[in-house]
Amino acid sequence: MACENKGLYRLLWIPFPLFVVAGVSLPLFGLIICFFVSTYNTFDEVTESVCGVSNFVPSISAVTGIKPQIYLWRYTVGLHSAPRLLLAFIYLRYHMSYHKMFNQSLIYKILTVVAFCLNLLDVGSFVGVAFVSNQENYPLHEHLFIVFLIASTAYMIVTLVVHWIIGITSCTPRFKYSFNLKSLFFGLDVCLILLLVHQFYNHRFTCKANGKFIFYLYNCPTFILLVTTRK
Repeated sequence: MACENKGLYRLLWIPFPLFVVAGVSLPLFGLIICFFVSTYNTFDEVTESVCGVSNFVPSISAVTGIKPQIYLWRYTVGLHSAPRLLLAFIYLRYHMSYHKMFNQSLIYKILTVVAFCLNLLDVGSFVGVAFVSNQENYPLHEHLFIVFLIASTAYMIVTLVVHWIIGITSCTPRFKYSFNLKSLFFGLDVCLILLLVHQFYNHRFTCKANGKFIFYLYNCPTFILLVTTRK
């Protein structure tokens, strides 16, 4: 019986890194499917601009905000939130495990809790962006997206500070590589977000031709980095 139970356990066992990577990547695959389906079936609708200027590539909100693509988008974002939340709690315990090394430092403990709260806000606001489309409630959709950008960026900053503090006493080659990789992604995120804000202004208020296309060029990689670099 013990052997049978062990075999059943092996049958259901999934490597945790695979579970996290697959879960976090769900919105990316959902976005790709929504993009191709939307541009093939409803090209005019998703490239339509309120300014009446020409666009030949839609934005993320456009391809994920119409039916039936919106349902796929919501499913993928909703499912991806489970491993993201699990990872948030794991990171909290991991960071708190170093608390005693810094003589019960109150500042370090506050930073770890702040990072955890920002991580939860990051996940929650992203789920909100997906479940409140721009066509259903544009002001709320826009505000949730702004909260998502701020929370995700702030989370990366606080996490880098926490890892920098940990690196003072535990700077292994693997840890140093992880810190450098996080720093690189943070730099890319900041650059893309600044370009995204600039192009959103051009797309929304100056109505430049193909503004939505250029906005998409910045929007898509920013979205991919923000969602897939939370590990």
